[in-house]
Amino acid sequence: MASGAYSRGVLSVLNGTVDLDTTAIKVGLAKDTYTPDPDESSLTTFAAAEANCTGYTGGFAGAGRKSATITLSEQTANNRVVTILSDLTWTALGGATNNTLRYAVVLREVTNDAASIPIAFLQFTSDLTTNGSDVLADFDGTNGNIRWTV
Repeated sequence: MASGAYSRGVLSVLNGTVDLDTTAIKVGLAKDTYTPDPDESSLTTFAAAEANCTGYTGGFAGAGRKSATITLSEQTANNRVVTILSDLTWTALGGATNNTLRYAVVLREVTNDAASIPIAFLQFTSDLTTNGSDVLADFDGTNGNIRWTV
């Protein structure tokens, strides 16, 4: 499956529960065992397949979930609004325990994973195997990571 959005995340943006450029948004890493379902209404399935390699602490409020800076940009020539995430680096992931990573999951933590809001899943160009090196999510800073076509 390629990148996409979760229906609960889109609804939360449209009804104002989540304001992408002012609400605290995080990005977590999912292993290659994760199969995103756009109908997921919580982070429970993601949390079960979240990275657990050396240097990554997953789960609700886990240090592995990085805070994201988001910019919204109108692209009238393309008839869309784009959501641009800042690049994120996870330092020294893996080594003693390694994972094969496939997705970055954009999310809004609420009170626990069952109540939290999945927004989007972004598939890496190719799977990343941790080995103790840094993992960089180099998000598209021009065309956006989540596109809202009008």
